[in-house]
Amino acid sequence: MRLLVRADLRRWIVPLLQAAPEGWRGYTTEQPFGGRGGARIVPQYGVVVRPYRRGGLPAWLLHDTYFGWRPRPFRELCVTATLHERGAPVIEVYGAAVEWLVPGSYRGWLATRYSEAAHTLWEWAATPTPTKERVAVFANIGKAIRRLHACGARHPDLNANNILLGPSSEVVFIDFDRARIGHIRDREGAADLDRLWRSLRKLDPDSRLVTAADFEVLRAGYREGPSCT
Repeated sequence: MRLLVRADLRRWIVPLLQAAPEGWRGYTTEQPFGGRGGARIVPQYGVVVRPYRRGGLPAWLLHDTYFGWRPRPFRELCVTATLHERGAPVIEVYGAAVEWLVPGSYRGWLATRYSEAAHTLWEWAATPTPTKERVAVFANIGKAIRRLHACGARHPDLNANNILLGPSSEVVFIDFDRARIGHIRDREGAADLDRLWRSLRKLDPDSRLVTAADFEVLRAGYREGPSCT
């Protein structure tokens, strides 16, 4: 197994990641709400570990097997850590692990900070919220997306389950698999917003939880959003 971890966390994150392919032997873990993607929460350390799983048709054949010499978990860790250092609203990453099955074929895991108080945008949208708070949340999401772009990254899969809302309407983005860092053009930023809107319509085709008016508030927040420090 190959590991890439934060030096200050090495004492406990290394054995934790080594336990992932062994069924978490010696650790007490919990399943996140909804059990998405096989992720496990390790409450003892306040960390969530996400295994890399394929989606769509490839999942039937390959499940959690990937191919290549530049493992995706390490690339995601490096991109997310760089964005975090730049002040982008992204999840804090702790480490990544790759288990080589044969040369050029691997399974992978990514460890990130876990916030018990955070909810996905989709979970939050399903909860009745006062209008004033609702407006503030959607405006903050728009500003956070603008800040992410200003820090040099588009989200490769911007949807309501990859946006976390914490206390005081804090917005944090997760899941940067396949993301790259570079200059973001205005049309690319607009395309990300359009993708988020389409993903919301798939989840909520009747606009019962997220309305067109909500999304206009988000777009306005994006236009007003701050640049990266």
